[in-house]
Amino acid sequence: MDLTNKIEELNEAKHKLLLIIGAPGSGKSKVIREYSQETGIPIIDLDKIFINTAPDQLMNEMKNFLKTYNQKVLLLDNKKILYAKNSTIDMMEFLKEISQEIPVLATWNGKIEDGQLYHIRKDTPEDLIYPVNNEEFQYMLC
Repeated sequence: MDLTNKIEELNEAKHKLLLIIGAPGSGKSKVIREYSQETGIPIIDLDKIFINTAPDQLMNEMKNFLKTYNQKVLLLDNKKILYAKNSTIDMMEFLKEISQEIPVLATWNGKIEDGQLYHIRKDTPEDLIYPVNNEEFQYMLC
């Protein structure tokens, strides 16, 4: 699958969000890593960049970060900060909001089943479930 073409297709969308969806070990990180190596665009690790940021300040800090980010695509792999136990951040809403500014390619630990997108979180008792709406995000399965 050609990620470059899929990302270019996003440019006219309100939410320029492409999720790489799969179970743990399915190759999501490999796909984003290979794209990073091909394009020279670094993978952003939110857990490292915003380690000392309070959850309620994360969106503001991310918007400040994007002001100086000079790549054509934002690649996100590690995002545990978005679903930490003490976080009130809705990961999908966070990704959709930043993807209004820049195309976002993000890994997503989960599956699509019966028209629902599941986010599997191993450190919490329940999965997050979102309706699949192709106006809000595009996806590829690993």
